[in-house]
Amino acid sequence: MKGLASFFKTIYRNKQSFIGLIILCMFTLMATIGPMVVELRTETDFMNRYRPPSFQHLMGTDHVGRDTFAQIVHGSRDVLQIGLLAASFAIMLGFIIGSLAGFIGGRADTALMFAASLFLTIPAFPIQLSLTAIINVRSPYIMALIIAAFGWAGLARATRAQILSQKRREYILICRVMGLGNAHIIFKEMMPNLASYLSITFVHSMQGAIMASVALMMMGFAPFSSTHWGTMLNLAVTQTAGAIEPRTMFFLFSPILCFVLLQTGCIFFASGLDEALNPRLRVK
Repeated sequence: MKGLASFFKTIYRNKQSFIGLIILCMFTLMATIGPMVVELRTETDFMNRYRPPSFQHLMGTDHVGRDTFAQIVHGSRDVLQIGLLAASFAIMLGFIIGSLAGFIGGRADTALMFAASLFLTIPAFPIQLSLTAIINVRSPYIMALIIAAFGWAGLARATRAQILSQKRREYILICRVMGLGNAHIIFKEMMPNLASYLSITFVHSMQGAIMASVALMMMGFAPFSSTHWGTMLNLAVTQTAGAIEPRTMFFLFSPILCFVLLQTGCIFFASGLDEALNPRLRVK
């Protein structure tokens, strides 16, 4: 409890990070509780199409009379789910590969780092476009795996560098003398020392995954959710001529505004994580 209190105290002291935390909490509540509170009506109502924002429709209505705010709320669950899943997959894959490369060394290190370098040089987005078109994605888990497959390499190289700097230290040598296994040394002894870096990387990975998922859905390569913000943007551009039709501006700019706000929250929150999780950087 003391460590948790110290964490939030540090985040609160960093006003930019605190604002980011508030934004992320807002979207988390929207994604978890929002769909239970805000009803999503999918039937068409042409008499109420292109309505401007009002008390009845906070963000107006779309081209078939559906409430835009309800779609934003229900779509936020898919957006955050893909971001969290992709970031989790990328962090686990990058940490495990980087740890094995740095801890084992030798040919395994050479092979794993060659694979990491290869993935760093591959243009990720065009391949993701091709994969989503070939696989015919219909699940957020598949989408998250496709995105995470190109997001682990940088973390793997950074983790390897950290492991190489730690594995000759006294506490690691003591663990070896005590007969502790490699898994214990990596996950129980070394991983806590990388907590701040892994947390920052996780937030940035989630930010990148959200950006990729919105882009892929907007281009129509994985339309498995009709309320995903990317799908909403696709409909606003292709079905309602959102770029040139003034009446559709609220339907077009609502997901854009939420997307920018969520990205800003991730960037702001990550700015104070290193200080909050690293005791040596905390201001007393």
